[in-house]
Amino acid sequence: MGFLRLVEKRMESLVEGVFGRAFRKQVHPVEIAKGLTKQMDENRMVSVSRTYAPNDFTIHLSKPDSESIQAYQSALRDELIQYASTHARSKSYHLMTPPRVRFVTEDSLRFGEFGVTAKLTGGGGPRAEDAPEDTSGQTRIFRTEKTGGDDSQGGDQGTSAISAEEAKRHGLAREIVELVLESRSYPLEGRGPWSIGRSEENEIVIQNPNVSRRHARLLRSENGFLVEDSGSTNGTLLDGAPIDRERIENGDELTFGGITARFVRRMDSLSSSPGRGQGQGQDFDDSAPRKKGSGGR
Repeated sequence: MGFLRLVEKRMESLVEGVFGRAFRKQVHPVEIAKGLTKQMDENRMVSVSRTYAPNDFTIHLSKPDSESIQAYQSALRDELIQYASTHARSKSYHLMTPPRVRFVTEDSLRFGEFGVTAKLTGGGGPRAEDAPEDTSGQTRIFRTEKTGGDDSQGGDQGTSAISAEEAKRHGLAREIVELVLESRSYPLEGRGPWSIGRSEENEIVIQNPNVSRRHARLLRSENGFLVEDSGSTNGTLLDGAPIDRERIENGDELTFGGITARFVRRMDSLSSSPGRGQGQGQDFDDSAPRKKGSGGR
C-alpha cells in the first residue's frame, strides 16, 4: 500500500464510530485531500529548473460540514499537511515553504460542498532566483457526488467540480484582475506577464497604428502588479505621466500610444456579480506610497 493511501486510511479512521455512515452524505476528509492535490496539480508553475506547486491552502466548508469536523480538526489539518507534502514529493514538486492549511466556514456552501483555495507563497525567507512571485490564489468548488442521495448501493464516494455558472451562488471571495480597454475586458489570470501591442502575438492586442507591435507588458510582482514599457515608439503613460516601469493599483489609467485603458483589481463575491466588471467587490487599498511617472526600475 502506497504512503498516500496510508494517509487516506488514517483520515478515514478520524470519522469512524460516532460519525460513521452519516459522513457518507457529507464532505469526507479524503475528498478534501484529493481536492487539495488537484489544486496543486492545476496551479503548479514551471521554472527553468523546478516545478513549483501551491503550498498555502484554505478549505471552505458549509456550516454543517464545518461543525462535523470540529472534534478532530487539528488532527485533520496535520494529515492534510502530510498528504500535500507526500503528493509534492511523488510529483517532484518544489514547495517554497512547508504546506499550510486553514479551515473557514462559508454560509453560502450547501451540505456536501466544499472549496479549496490554493496559493503559492514564499513566506519571509530567502527566495530562489527562479522562484515565481506569490499568487493570489484560485478557489475551486467541489461537490460530494452522492450528496442528498441514496448510498444504499455502497461504493466509493467521490467529488466533482461544479460549473462556473453554478459557482456564482456560493459567494466565495475571489480576486478579479483585468485590463479594461474600451468595451472589452482582458482578465489577468495566472503568473503572467501579459504583453500588450499591435502584433497578434500579444496577450492583449490593440489594433492602432500609434501602438507599437510590442508596446508594453503587465507583470505580477510580490506586492501587486507592474506596468513596463517595452521600448515603444509613442511611450506608455500612467495617469498621464510617461513611465518606464511602475507599480499600478486598482483604477489606474494606462495609455498606450494614445489608447487609454483602466487597470482593475478587486476582491469580488461570485454571487454578487451580475456580469464581468460589474460586481460590487472590495477594491484593493494599497497604502504603500508610490511615486508615479518616475520611470524607476
